[in-house]
Formats: sequence, structure tokens, C-alpha cells
Amino acid sequence: MITERQKEKERFFSDLHRQNKLFILPNAWNVGSAYVYEKQGFKAIATTSAGIAHDLGYPDGEYIPFSDLLWIVEKITRRIDIPLSVDFERGYSEKDEEILENARKLLFAGAVGFNIEDGLPNGKLCPLDEQIRKIKILSELKSELKIDFVINTRTCTYLLNEASEENLEIAKERGNAFSKAGADCVFIPGVKDEKALIILVKSINAPINVLLNQVLKNVKRLDEIGVRRLSIGCHAPRYIYSKIIDMANYIFEGNVSVLLDHDFSSGKANEYFGRKR
Repeated sequence: MITERQKEKERFFSDLHRQNKLFILPNAWNVGSAYVYEKQGFKAIATTSAGIAHDLGYPDGEYIPFSDLLWIVEKITRRIDIPLSVDFERGYSEKDEEILENARKLLFAGAVGFNIEDGLPNGKLCPLDEQIRKIKILSELKSELKIDFVINTRTCTYLLNEASEENLEIAKERGNAFSKAGADCVFIPGVKDEKALIILVKSINAPINVLLNQVLKNVKRLDEIGVRRLSIGCHAPRYIYSKIIDMANYIFEGNVSVLLDHDFSSGKANEYFGRKR
């Protein structure tokens, strides 16, 4: 069931994309990380498919069952009170009815946005008409459920072939086709050339979402260029898990004191996570 409160969150989330400035959208991978992001002041959150997969012990790429994703989304929305967009990967199916039903379940779980991508497991882009079909399926769901959730459509053009000179034209073509089909925002992760990004922002008729990387990490400059949504992606969980792996090695070697080298006591932890809903 879609609640009035959920519609309020959707309207707020949609407005973030329409404002004339960039907003940072952190990506949560479990309930705790979503809670931290909200408590530290973020006004909206997205999930990271890679982060959730790693948190469940899997690689990225729809290896987790859809039921696991749904469970995580239900738990997150129950604990936070800000908009949540869900990384829907490829829809967890290639069948129209199953994609529609999966999206419907996520909306009933409290989601107010989806990120859906065109990259295939074989390292290629899915045919453009197939991705447009998926966008239209999601768009029809807006009318059915009377909630104008945000469709963020990702093209993996640059992620799959960073060196190609054709990337710019492919990304422009796909971005505008996605927008025409009903996408509210176009996500172009992997682009690392500022000149190319400027052209994409000017050429695509939709707000542009980029992924944080080592080249495009100046938030002020991205705002000046016209980027409207900056995703953190799986950088945070990868950072955390790199520390956990180091910690595990220390413990294995008998250096257990590393676990005591902080001041986040049980009392502080309970206080931090103690907010009631």
C-alpha cells in the first residue's frame, strides 16, 4: 500500500532533481549505514547493489535473490524517515511482468525511486529498445499506483568501455532516448573526462547523475558544470570492508588489541542508535 507519507517523500525526492544545484546522494548497504546517513544530516538515500551484495557475502550483479533485496529495503524504510531510492540493477528479471511485480513490491516496501541499468553480465549494453521497454514499464506503474517515483536510468557505456571514442555519442543517444521514454534522471557512471561531461550535461534533456571517481570528485566543480545528482556508489562499503579485512588479518595474527583502539563504547553506540520511531 502506498501511503500519503510515502508520496510526500517522493515529492521531496523529485524536487531535489529539479532544483538548480547538485545534491549528494549517499548509498547505503544495510540498515545501519542508512541510519547513519540520515542521522548525519542527509535528506535522501539510495541503496548500492554492490554494497548489499557484499554485505550478504556475494559479488555484485544480481547474484542475490530478489527476496533478499526486498527484505533489506523493508528493513531500511522501517528505520529511516527520509526518501529511499533502490538500486534495481536490471530489474531482477528480463520478463516484463516480473520486472513490474518486483518494482511494485519495492514500492509497497517504501521505495520512492529506482536506479535501473543497461549493462549486461557479458560486458555489453543491452539493446536500446529493451531498456526503453523497461523504462516504460516503470512509467506505467506510476499511473497505476498514483505515485510519481523517480526513475534514474543508468547507461553503463563508460563503465564497460572507458577507452572507446564512441562513448560520448552512445551515452548522448541513450540518455536522450531514456529521457523520452520516461526517465526522470540519467545516470552516467564511469565518465572521467570533464569536457565530455560538460557536453553530456548540455546535450541530454534530463538531470544528470554521475558516480564519484578519482577524477571527478570536486563537488563544487560538478555543480558548476550542471550535474544534479552525485552518487557515492559502493565506495563506502568497499572502504569499510577493506578495513574489516585488515582487522581480520590482525586478529588472525593475534593482534586483538586493534579492536580496542577506538572510543565508540557500547554506551555511545546504544545512544547513537537509540532513536525511536
